Amino acid sequence: MGQKTYKYNRLLKLVTLALLISLVIYCVKTQHDISTMQGKLEAVQQQVEQQRLVNKDLELSLRRDDSYMERSAREKLDYAHPEERVYVDTSGAK
Repeated sequence: MGQKTYKYNRLLKLVTLALLISLVIYCVKTQHDISTMQGKLEAVQQQVEQQRLVNKDLELSLRRDDSYMERSAREKLDYAHPEERVYVDTSGAK
């Protein structure tokens, strides 16, 4: 009976050791993943802040200059005033 108890105790210790090693590996991997994600989060936050500044500048320029919106509508969307005639040069020469 002593031999069985010894084998049981040894098996229990090996299983416990294997679980502890697995737990440590999992914790290290998780910490690495967390630090990687934090780096990505910081990069995205910087991009968001840069985009906010760009948006704020654009918003201020729109408030100051109504002709900007008109010019953009003409150039990008091909809009025109009602009753306005628009001539398009189709010769291909610039």
